Amino acid sequence: MRATKNDANIPWYTAEEWNQVFLFIKRVDDLYGQKLVIVYKTADQIRQRFEKISGSIEKVCSNTCIYCEDICCIRATIWFDFKDLLYIYFGLNKFPTFQIIKNSSGNRERACCHFAEKGCMLSRLERPFVCTWYFCPEQNIYITLHYQKMMQNFEQILMEIKDLRNKMEEEFIRISCPNL
Repeated sequence: MRATKNDANIPWYTAEEWNQVFLFIKRVDDLYGQKLVIVYKTADQIRQRFEKISGSIEKVCSNTCIYCEDICCIRATIWFDFKDLLYIYFGLNKFPTFQIIKNSSGNRERACCHFAEKGCMLSRLERPFVCTWYFCPEQNIYITLHYQKMMQNFEQILMEIKDLRNKMEEEFIRISCPNL
């Protein structure tokens, strides 16, 4: 991976940094596994909520993204934050292979490395949280016209996920750094 000026603010961008964050999380899990019950349960609650809203999000995306001329996966710089990594590790029992980078393909603009012709190659459960909560203006219009009731439920679940992500991170930090 080669960092560019735009990528400089992405955490754990190099393979060495990525490996260190994984080893840290794994080491805390190995040392304090029994005490991390709340972290595991909270990550599972997040996964359950993602599963509740995934189908609705896919409907919106399948009816809007295919017509988009300003694709988020190209325009935005996205990465896994610490809460994403905790959720994926403790909730999905895996760890992403590397931090998200922007790739160039031929003459195409730099895009998220998981972006393909038919959309994201990651399952909804494995994506950074921002990829789930962000709706572009066109999607918001579509939702207003076709899925208003879904949006009310969606906003409630998103708030729950945000609260659970904070709780999970706070508990992990409390256990892994008891002297803070």
